[in-house]
Amino acid sequence: FWLKPPRAAPPPPRPSIPRERESRRSAAAASAMGFELPDAYGYVVLAHGLSWLSNTYLVINVVKARKKYDVQYPALYAPENHPNAEEFNCVQRAHQNTLENWAPVQLLMAFNGIVHPKFAATCGAIWAAGRIIYGYGYANKGPNGRMLGGLISHLGDFPLLIGCFVVATKMLKKA
Repeated sequence: FWLKPPRAAPPPPRPSIPRERESRRSAAAASAMGFELPDAYGYVVLAHGLSWLSNTYLVINVVKARKKYDVQYPALYAPENHPNAEEFNCVQRAHQNTLENWAPVQLLMAFNGIVHPKFAATCGAIWAAGRIIYGYGYANKGPNGRMLGGLISHLGDFPLLIGCFVVATKMLKKA
């Protein structure tokens, strides 16, 4: 014999909180943490999304190059004696170089965005576009083909690096 316990009554409905009061509560909670993200911080998030699109483009290039040049996993690069080593390795190197720089650029963009969100987002978008041009040039024209994309990428990441020190100074003045 299995006896089922009686069902508990559902909890009473919670009183409705007006949206205005709810948003004030979340703003107060954010203030308790020490800072609020500016309204324009969504642009920073958008630029971060663009960086994912850039990375996806580069990943697709590597997948296609693996198939085209018959470079099997787990090899990251084609061996020196591979007939298409330079061609494949240029495609792979464009992606790898982007991965090496991606995390620092994203952190710089996030930190700058706390104080200067539109500046940070603009720099992040420039960097993301530069990475696509870098990858295209490197894959299609070899090592010399990466120069334009590298320059454009640096127009995005160098200002973020400088901006990081500007933001830190502003924050420390308030401390």
